[in-house]
Amino acid sequence: MAARAGAQLADLEMVQFHPTALAATVDPLPLLTEALRGEGAILVDSKGVRFMLDEDPLAELAPRDVVARAIWRRRQGGSEVYLDARKAIGERLPKRFPTVFARCAEVGIDPRVDLMPVTPAVHYHMGGIAVDLEGQSSLPGLWACGETSSTGVHGANRLASNSLLEGLVYGAEAAKSIRRVLPDAPDGRVVWRQARTLASHYRSCRPEVDREVRDRLRQISWNSVGLVRDESSLLSACEELAEMEERLGQSPWETGNMLLVARLVAEAARRRKESRGAHYREDFPDRDPAWSQRSFWMAEDLLSALDSSSEAAGSIRFHHGDLAP
Repeated sequence: MAARAGAQLADLEMVQFHPTALAATVDPLPLLTEALRGEGAILVDSKGVRFMLDEDPLAELAPRDVVARAIWRRRQGGSEVYLDARKAIGERLPKRFPTVFARCAEVGIDPRVDLMPVTPAVHYHMGGIAVDLEGQSSLPGLWACGETSSTGVHGANRLASNSLLEGLVYGAEAAKSIRRVLPDAPDGRVVWRQARTLASHYRSCRPEVDREVRDRLRQISWNSVGLVRDESSLLSACEELAEMEERLGQSPWETGNMLLVARLVAEAARRRKESRGAHYREDFPDRDPAWSQRSFWMAEDLLSALDSSSEAAGSIRFHHGDLAP
């Protein structure tokens, strides 16, 4: 919604993958907390090899992006990957990690005696609506907090629990800012005169998700805009997503939102020709000092492109600039 309204966006390419989601037949995949590795659980491949020792001096305690890519590469090579907590935690698991133990039990795994199959999974988006210290966006009257916002506090690779800053700290600051800027009704509720019009518009849309499109969207995003990216795969993703939007026309609005966000992420990732934090380009594996700052983008031409002829459809023009005050 913010992108369509012309709000400034930031760091869209920075998508973090959790290294150890439980590789089970459930959706979404349960996450196996990093605290397991903090207490000594190790990663092994199908042959029982503890491969992280060769990947990074910190082994299983390396940064999330390093561990996630190492697991991804093993799985791409045809090997399964497992988290082994049997020796390090063993019988303490039910009391020390009751949520992990319960999730494993749901799929028939006893982590006290069994290996836990793992895979990286999308976890957190450092990018989003660019906001200032009070949660205000570049659009008057629009505040954002939580994962939908991009504050810059995470850099290119979020640390564990750092998201509390966006939810609690920025949430509180946004509330204070809203109360200062918007008038209050006698009963204390914030008055927003356009709310009725907005609600009426969304009642006219179909909220359901097109399952077939969603599944294809997930495949494209995982294969081409995932842990390891390159120009060819990103360009292919951008082109196919644009074609999907054009072909769908008046799609359910949630499906349309999914496609729009996916295109924004893919386009931003294609433009950052370096590797930094969660954004890894196989064709540009090193950091580039020219890209040491945050990236800010506008998607102001997107909606008009979607509504125009097929020749113009799919052409997003981004504008690279400074964060508006």
